[in-house]
Amino acid sequence: MNDSFDETGLTPEEEERLVTEDDLDMLRDDLVGELQAINQYQEHIESLGSEEAMSLLEHIIGEEKEHVAELVKLIQKLDLVQADKFKEIS
Repeated sequence: MNDSFDETGLTPEEEERLVTEDDLDMLRDDLVGELQAINQYQEHIESLGSEEAMSLLEHIIGEEKEHVAELVKLIQKLDLVQADKFKEIS
């Protein structure tokens, strides 16, 4: 048996790439969740009457936007094609 393959029949490099693709899928799902949270908080702000509640949600939105930036940065690091696309539009 060839030692460069595991029980899946993949080389270590192929296995690492699969893990990265799974990681990217999860990170992209997380990114979508953060963006949805921002939108939901913004909708709530627009219908709230309490300045205190609005202020708190605005603060939370700021934190969520930080999370978005961190996730985008990590996705760019792990997905070189995505990183190139960001460079193209910058």
